[in-house]
Amino acid sequence: MNRMLSSAVRAAGCVGLVAGTAVAGAAPAAAAAPTNQSYAVYATGRLSTQPVGVASYAGGSPVVLPNADAAGLLGTGLITDSAGPASAASSIPGLAVTMPGQAVLRATLASSSCRFDAKARKVSGASRIDQGRITQAGHAPIALPASAAPNTRIVIPRVAVILLNRQFTGARGVLTVQAVRIRLLGHHQKLILATSVCAAANLTPSPAASSAASWLAAGALGLLLLGGLGYLLTRRSRRGGA
Repeated sequence: MNRMLSSAVRAAGCVGLVAGTAVAGAAPAAAAAPTNQSYAVYATGRLSTQPVGVASYAGGSPVVLPNADAAGLLGTGLITDSAGPASAASSIPGLAVTMPGQAVLRATLASSSCRFDAKARKVSGASRIDQGRITQAGHAPIALPASAAPNTRIVIPRVAVILLNRQFTGARGVLTVQAVRIRLLGHHQKLILATSVCAAANLTPSPAASSAASWLAAGALGLLLLGGLGYLLTRRSRRGGA
């Protein structure tokens, strides 16, 4: 598996070098002052990607992409991400995630949002999964709650651990909400879907916008590497079934 992942990273190397200058500093958790932002898809682990569909109050919002498809791994409809001075939101319709072991997570919509309440001086968040279910050959389907409690955990034995409405607070009170986080067992890989990030403050007035080319390059590289990850997981699954 390590060799295959290394091959995927090398295959993406040329594009990474071309985009490298543009995406420098474009990662979502920058060390600068907190800003509200959202993004549709993000992968971490042996193969990590730049976020796809990043909208930022500091760099451009909303962001709409026709899809974030990655063959053999991920299918979506028209994704929308937005961020304002006191809120952020991410929406992924037509979600389908193919996992090892012939397991598939589907939802007509996966979304997250967060908002800073100026009166209460508090930031809060929520997520939603519409008509969500997990199917796997030889097993009963698992219905996903529409409005899961924060950090609801679902385990698919030998396949994945899934967190719905994952929420955590970081430095300076910044709240991160992830509609779905999938950790693939045996692959050391995580896939994060529909993320919203809000600072514990109203960010008005708007800061100077950063280059839109940076976010576009980051998203393009993210999609490329997601495609590589989908190929590798599909290849691994086929080998396992042979």
